[in-house]
Amino acid sequence: MMPWGAWLYLLLLVAVGVLHLVIELHARADVVRALLRFAAVGVIGAGVVLFYRGGAGVLYMLLLFVAALLISRKSVEDAQAARAATADGAIAPPPWLGLTRLVVLPGIAWGALAVWVQQHA
Repeated sequence: MMPWGAWLYLLLLVAVGVLHLVIELHARADVVRALLRFAAVGVIGAGVVLFYRGGAGVLYMLLLFVAALLISRKSVEDAQAARAATADGAIAPPPWLGLTRLVVLPGIAWGALAVWVQQHA
């Protein structure tokens, strides 16, 4: 059984995933890449559930690795866009947008622990 804190964290992940998807679609970003990043947040959330359900296997470990890469790459792209917008005098993305991606870090750790639990069970 999952504790209430894990459920709250999953709700927070859903909120962050939907927020970033809406912002990317509103900015007319590439739809496929935006949906892939949204799915990456779903993979990270699945790690929380898998941790409490008894662990995850090698396939999930690979999916988690790809999800972490997608999320981190988008963070780098946003930082570069903010730097370029500041230099050009254009409107920069809000600074809180990058901070919301920090919410996924505990989920990545939970997913890694789910794989570890499965390997050592």
